[in-house]
Amino acid sequence: MPVVMARDLEETASSSEDEEVVSQEDHPCIMWTGGCRRIPVLVFHAEAILTKDNNIRIIGERYHLSYKIVRTDSRLVRSILTAHGFHEVHPSSTDYNLMWTGSHLKPFLLRTLSEAQKVNHFPRSYELTRKDRLYKNIIRMQHTHGFKAFHILPQTFLLPAEYAEFCNSYSKDRGPWIVKPVASSRGRGVYLINNVSIQHMATSLLFFPTSLFVPAPNMVPFP
Repeated sequence: MPVVMARDLEETASSSEDEEVVSQEDHPCIMWTGGCRRIPVLVFHAEAILTKDNNIRIIGERYHLSYKIVRTDSRLVRSILTAHGFHEVHPSSTDYNLMWTGSHLKPFLLRTLSEAQKVNHFPRSYELTRKDRLYKNIIRMQHTHGFKAFHILPQTFLLPAEYAEFCNSYSKDRGPWIVKPVASSRGRGVYLINNVSIQHMATSLLFFPTSLFVPAPNMVPFP
């Protein structure tokens, strides 16, 4: 939520124009939070892509909210933002409210952001989004807080680093196993194997025995 927009909304909410106050307080895209409900949060509605409701667009258009998409082709994100009255600017522009990027920003770029600018990655978010880092972090939490508290993954091996351990397990359970690239998404590069050849060992992949998938995973308990 841009600071300028927040201030404008607060001033509007405290004005004497009762009709305007009611229209903004009841607007489906604004949720008021904080003390005395003075902090506006912008809420996005997926159905706006289909309904093309002008009332949904009015907030983005009124406050001239803008976005840019960098190093990715996020058609769904573009459609949702456009349906909410945001306008797109060039990827090199510095005048924007939201940057949607396909890569992680360098720390010095994050430090240049103003209070009115948001990005879709927080620092080191790859610790959760990369499969190899997520796996290692869960193992670390198991060592710190106990295996039972973080027993949320089937048996997993990161290859080639854990090749010996994988071979030992493979001799007991020959599959099928699921192969997942560590840095891919949306199911790209995922396949099943029943036998292991040297070509599968060439890159760092995650192997999951399908028979050990958790049938009804629970929420992660935090101590």
